[in-house]
Amino acid sequence: MDLKKFTNLGNITTPFGARTEQEAFHPGIDVANRKGTSIPAFVGGRILQTIRGIKPGENNFGNSIILKDKNGNIHRYSHLNSVNVKPGETVRDGQQNIATMGDSGAAYSPTGGDASNLDYRIVDAFGRFLNPQAFNNP
Repeated sequence: MDLKKFTNLGNITTPFGARTEQEAFHPGIDVANRKGTSIPAFVGGRILQTIRGIKPGENNFGNSIILKDKNGNIHRYSHLNSVNVKPGETVRDGQQNIATMGDSGAAYSPTGGDASNLDYRIVDAFGRFLNPQAFNNP
């Protein structure tokens, strides 16, 4: 995956494998930016589930999108402000505005600022977390 997809979205505040307030090993990447920042699809695939109605501070992933790519990998976009896709919908790689960045769920800022961020995780068909910064989807 092109690292520019993340750096163009905002500041990487938690890289894959870092320690966070809630995890000794963060199995994803956190990218921070203003609430409402548009988030594209990082891969093409089918939307398996959307989770809405979660408020900031709840102990969970917050508003989320769960997408399955053509190779069976599961991609989770979390802490969203808005979800702009529906279960069963197919999105293409690079499709714009599938969601917007937010602070729903257990979002926090490692720098003490606004907690608005995207927590992006990928799990392969064997249940292993993959580093989004190194992910290639042939």
